[in-house]
This record gives sequence, structure tokens and C-alpha cells, in this order.
Amino acid sequence: MYVSVAVLSLSMASCSDSDNDSDSSEFIDPTTVKDNYSYASERTGTSVFTDADYSNVAFGNIAIENCTNLVSQLEAANEAIGKASLTEEQTAYLKEVLATLVDDVIVPTYTSLADNTEKLETVLNGLTTETITQAQISEACEYFANARSYWELSEAFLGGAASDFDIDPTIDSWPLSRTLLVNYLSSGTLNEDMLDDASILGFHALEFVLFRNGQPRKVEELRGMDTYNGFENISGAVELTYAQQVCKLLKERAYQLQVAWEGPTMANAARLKAVQEAGLDYQTAKKQSFGYNLKHAGESTSTFATLKSAVAQVLSDEEGSAAAIANEVGTAKIANPFANGVISYVESPYSYRSIVDFQDNIRSVRNVWYGNVNGTRSSKIKSFYAFFLSVENAANNATNKKVVDAFVNSINAIGGMPSPFVKYCSIITGKDFSEEEYTGED
Repeated sequence: MYVSVAVLSLSMASCSDSDNDSDSSEFIDPTTVKDNYSYASERTGTSVFTDADYSNVAFGNIAIENCTNLVSQLEAANEAIGKASLTEEQTAYLKEVLATLVDDVIVPTYTSLADNTEKLETVLNGLTTETITQAQISEACEYFANARSYWELSEAFLGGAASDFDIDPTIDSWPLSRTLLVNYLSSGTLNEDMLDDASILGFHALEFVLFRNGQPRKVEELRGMDTYNGFENISGAVELTYAQQVCKLLKERAYQLQVAWEGPTMANAARLKAVQEAGLDYQTAKKQSFGYNLKHAGESTSTFATLKSAVAQVLSDEEGSAAAIANEVGTAKIANPFANGVISYVESPYSYRSIVDFQDNIRSVRNVWYGNVNGTRSSKIKSFYAFFLSVENAANNATNKKVVDAFVNSINAIGGMPSPFVKYCSIITGKDFSEEEYTGED
């Protein structure tokens, strides 16, 4: 960890194709630097687990440990930049890194989130208990899964609109309060104005209606009465109406994220209008888009007083950063239900997407580091990866090696846990998820 800090604090030692221990502050174009390191590889495929695996705590512990290490490496990378005496050229390059992050990661991710949420709402609005088919339910589940993935892929950059406008808790609060939900659905009047408690909104509310036991709901159940513990007196018709209301709110918030980061454009004009009609904010305190705000860090029109404060927000600030989501995955999303015995804290328990969600969270860190959304490592992309490649000796590219290995190992370790995660935690804790209601005590 301290090697990276030492190298960067010594006049930002540059690198070339040959080993060079010079303290020169000359900035070398990353595209001319050869990356000689061998990095850990992200594994693919689905593991087959035995009954004994579900009782083995080693899988969960390894996942938590790797997330903890990822947090440490991101904090070290941020500290290296924070303590460095940046040259003008290095400062300019980091500004381009932030611009790439906005244009090639954040805006595309939020646009895809909005696209798929919009498609989900279109499908849901066409569902009635008189005409509903299993194919329609499966289609809705597919768009839900797509939208959900893009949301999880955005959690490394929650700092900004998602945090400032309380979008995160509005669309991704969990655990779902089944007690509050059943009371709402039993009220007889599903009034959208009554939907002001985040614990029965967003993705997890929709997940409860659309999925059970990791599969799309059976059409027969949505045509009749629910069979879930405590919901036996709730009809599928009522749940569908509720899902349509929740999805409308979710779509508006997805639009808000896209518009807030992208700023008004001809292409998003209709979405901007929907955001305005919903009375949702979409600009910074200085009346700029959040993309502009990050790109212009250190200027008077940005809320970031310095470039380094913007980098810190991206990499390792306490809230809304890459390190923050890595920490949340390890110490809360995994540890609360697995290690602390709070089985009701399992995220995405109805769709069985927990492990996919956790991996996508860490992939969002990867996307921030690489400056793209496809997981490709390239010295030609203006990214944190390329930046550190250019300021550390290519043969001793310690920061990249540690960060990349940390997020790849985290993704692999999370994928190594027995699936579904809710079953794994249930066996480890000896508790039945459907019988446990979350009380807010972690």
C-alpha cells in the first residue's frame, strides 16, 4: 500500500518501456507504456454446490475479506493522488479521467437504467388479471433484471444526484417491510400519495410482486390470491396495481438520474419534461449538471473546491464512492445476514439475485477504475488505470496490481458463495427468511 504513496509523492516518478527509476516529473503518455503485470482473472461459469457447502462459513468469510481488501486498496490509491504534487500535465490528465468517467461510464449506465425501467413500466401497465399470461410475467421479470443490474452497476458513483436527492433510498431501500406492505395492500384504497415510505418502494417492492423462489411468479397466483406467508388475503390484482404505481415512481427517479448527470439534451427532452412535471430536482446547488460538476472540479462553477476533492469523492469518500460500496457489500450486504445473523437483511431474496447484485456492485468499481462499462483494461482510455500506469514504473505498477487484483478477487469470491444467498444464510443462521421481519437492528 505505502509503495504507491511513496512513488507518487516523489515528484510523480514517470515510466517508460524500459525500467526507469528517475524522479523526473515528466508525464509519459500511457499509450506508450507496456503493462507487464499479470492480473487475476475474473472467473466465469456457475459452480455446483453440495449440501455441505451451504454449511461452510469459509465461502462467506472469504468474500468479506476480499471486499475489505478492496476498500484498503482504493483508499491507498486515493491517498497517493491526494498527497502527490501534481504537475499541470498530470492535473489535466486527471480531469480527462473524470470526464471519461462521466461520458463513458456514469451517463451510459444511468441511460440504460432509464431505458430498461421505462420498458418494465410499459410491460407492467399492460398487465391485467383478466388477460395476463406467463410470457408477460417473464418479460416483466427480464426487464426488471436488466434495470436492476444497471442500478447495481451504478453504486460506485452514488455521490452526486443519487445521494443529494435521496434517490438511492427511494428506489433501493431494503429490507422490504412486509408488515407495512401488507397493511397498505389491505387498506382497500391504493393511493399513490400514500406511498411515502421507502421501505415499500423501488426495486425490492417490485421484486416481491414479480418473483418467488428465484423464478417469475406463476400466472395462476397473480390471477388469484397470494400464497406468501402473511399475504394470503391479498389478491394478485391488488399487487399488480401496486407494482404499476411503484414502477412509475421508479421510472421517474431513473429519468432524474440520467438527466441530472447528462444535463438537458435533445435526446432526453421528454425525460427532462417528466422529471420537471414530477417536481424532481436535477441540478447541483450551482445550477449545473452533475456531469459538468465533476468535469469542472476546482473551478468556481463546480461544488468541488479542488480536483483532488472530486477524485476523493469518486474513489474513497465515506459516502457514494467506490470504496464505500465495496465496504457496504462486505460489512453490510454480506456480513449482516451471513455473519451477524440478521437473516431478514438479505438483499434481493425473492429473485435470488443477491450474489449477482453484489458482483455488479464490485463491477461498478471496476468500471470506475477502467473508465468503461465492458471491463476492458486499456492504456488508451483516460482512466485511473492508465493514470497510475503512467506515473509508476511499468515493471512495478503496484497500485494497479493491487486495485485490479482486489476487485477481481472480490468478484470471484462473491461468486464462490453458495447460491441462492438467502438459502446459504438461512442454513448458516438456522433461520427461515420468510418468518423473519426486519426491525432495523443490524
